[in-house]
Amino acid sequence: MKIKYILAFTWSFIAFAEQSKAMEPRVESENKWTIIHAGTLLAVPGDKVRKQQTIIIKNNKIEKLVNGYVDFEPENKTKAKLIDLKNSFVMPGLIDMHVHLDLNGPDWTKSNNKDASEAYRIFKAQVNAAKTLQAGYTTVRNPGGSGWAVFALRKAIENGVVSGPRIFLSGHTISVGGGDGSGTCSGPESCRKAVRKQIDMGADFIKVYATCSGSQPCGHGDARPVFLEDELKAVIATAKSRQLKVAAHGHAVAGINQALSLGVDSIEHGTFSDEKSIALFKKTGAFLVPTIAVQDNVIRDSKTATDSKMLHVMHNAIKSHPKSVRNAYKAGVKIAAGSDAGVIEHGQNANELLWYVNKVGMTTQDALITTTLNAAKLLGMEEKIGKINPQMLADIVAFSDSPLDDINQIKHVVFVMKDGKVEVSNANN
Repeated sequence: MKIKYILAFTWSFIAFAEQSKAMEPRVESENKWTIIHAGTLLAVPGDKVRKQQTIIIKNNKIEKLVNGYVDFEPENKTKAKLIDLKNSFVMPGLIDMHVHLDLNGPDWTKSNNKDASEAYRIFKAQVNAAKTLQAGYTTVRNPGGSGWAVFALRKAIENGVVSGPRIFLSGHTISVGGGDGSGTCSGPESCRKAVRKQIDMGADFIKVYATCSGSQPCGHGDARPVFLEDELKAVIATAKSRQLKVAAHGHAVAGINQALSLGVDSIEHGTFSDEKSIALFKKTGAFLVPTIAVQDNVIRDSKTATDSKMLHVMHNAIKSHPKSVRNAYKAGVKIAAGSDAGVIEHGQNANELLWYVNKVGMTTQDALITTTLNAAKLLGMEEKIGKINPQMLADIVAFSDSPLDDINQIKHVVFVMKDGKVEVSNANN
């Protein structure tokens, strides 16, 4: 009964906001034009930068790119809005493939995350979404959450009730268990039912626990897979029957390799992956979403941890995770950036890219590719986001200086446009 009252509150809140918006005076529909003068433009990460470019935007899409700073007069003679980014580095909006908007950062294991009411989690998720957008992330993937908070937030953002990144979500994580939890299952038929439940809720993809959580003693590298093969097959086949991709949480190597061999589309974390894992990544075309920024938490917590089993897991993760990501990168495994924000602090998503360059050894161009082109590809959105090209959605971010010269500049956001709407504008031009 309690959940009914929570859901009633959630949808009533959104309905009230939408009704209020609908009552605003109607304006005759007409095309809106925006002109951006970009001093340095990286339209497609991996390509060369261009100097002194003009980006012409019609409504929420890129209309065309023009060399030089040009004026533009729309056919209907309405005045185009000019945005001056002549002293900025401009590139496509960033994409984070692993966030938990309803978790609250480094204290995610505390009661304010686990036991908070649904209503509280909705408001907290909204705050976290705002931080994410302000950090330059115009699209996120939310693999796993509790209740309906992120579903409600996704709808509110899509309908323009609140501001936030574009959200792709999995609903509740599919995990082993015989209880009544939305994502728990035991046996192939039960697991099919659990996946269909997430699809009915409106999931964009499915997330499954292929191994234990890294915050548990069973999260060590030699742990066995948590699902029997026929159960995991049922999860993947059911998702694929509805053309949904499957993201597999994977720390231990056996679970990673089982999930890859059965056809998942991505491995989240990949902490203890090995040479066989790399071969399977290459064979299947699956992506690695490293979430290596969590290492900052693990390193910090290992200094005060007292449980000997968890200390063993932590020390091995500290040693193995950067090495696993480095080996995968050098072997040509496709990597899509995911920070695990919600475990790390929201708004600090770009720490993931700092790890790639400073600790893993990626080039800055390759690091930017992980958070644009590769991420868009994994989402199946490569024709809409990840580039600044004609007919792409106008997701644009700018920095005061070039992150190609210094990856730390990726944290100095001065401008954010999502879907043609300016969300952040702090450029000093």
